[in-house]
Amino acid sequence: MRAVSRRELLAGLSASALLAACASGRRDVVRIGFMTNVTHAPVIAGIASGRLAQALGVRIEARSFRSGPRVLEALLGDAIDVGSAGPSAVVYTNARHAPGTLRLLGGVCSGGASFVVRRDAGIRGPGDLSGRTLATVGLGTTQDISLRKYLRAHGYAPAESGGDVTVHALDASTILSEMTRGSLDGAWLPEPWATRIVREASAARLVDERDLWPDHRFPTAVLVARGDWARAQPGLATRVATGTAIEVVRAAGEPDETRGVVGDELARLLGKRLPADLLAEAWRWVDFTSDPLMTALDTIAGDAFTLGLAPRSSSTTLLG
Repeated sequence: MRAVSRRELLAGLSASALLAACASGRRDVVRIGFMTNVTHAPVIAGIASGRLAQALGVRIEARSFRSGPRVLEALLGDAIDVGSAGPSAVVYTNARHAPGTLRLLGGVCSGGASFVVRRDAGIRGPGDLSGRTLATVGLGTTQDISLRKYLRAHGYAPAESGGDVTVHALDASTILSEMTRGSLDGAWLPEPWATRIVREASAARLVDERDLWPDHRFPTAVLVARGDWARAQPGLATRVATGTAIEVVRAAGEPDETRGVVGDELARLLGKRLPADLLAEAWRWVDFTSDPLMTALDTIAGDAFTLGLAPRSSSTTLLG
């Protein structure tokens, strides 16, 4: 067998180091993804203000997404290192991958989701949902699971399962236009879309989802990282969690400041500025918290399994 030269050995070690660096991510930048909803306001404000980058001591590359599943796809595809997403996308992805693929860093928001219905649709309660056409922003999203669980609890099944309630998966702007036209009877939505539809589509808030949970607390946004990145850079992962927790406290304690930053950033990202009074109204329906609410996460995982949307899983595997 030919002896390996010192040059070849050093070249091999350099290549291995390069591969390891690529696998764990660069140490001078953190790539963070978030959703463009009020429920993700602490992350949006922390990034847009520059405070989070200052707390981390590294540069942040930010990417915005319209849905939680897209955030998790970006994480799995190594397009981002950390993401703020709805809990259903997190537990759904966790159930389909090996333990350790994802690492839960903390909570972002509780509440901020409602079932809104057209005022002229004659829906006064769950007994009026037979034959209705409803919508969520995507199959398997947090609000989709909530709506399907609510229908099941009141004896309904969606049309694809032989029932007479039709549930469409539509983007939020299409839901707004279709409810305005009268083509949809209702939708289960996060903020600020629930409040916007109440205001712009002559709708009423039939259910504040907080009323369906113990202590009115359930996660609507959590902070999660790629497991390999968090294991390779534990100190940076801790700083991301701590910096985000500080922004959560700021969002709850200094709402005017956070709303101002979030309003400016959403206007830049979405191309339309939401009225300040609409954002203030949407703020009333959310409760920012760095607690990931693990018991509720397990409930959501169980609901996804019961509804046939995901394999059975436990959120405790997100902590390792």
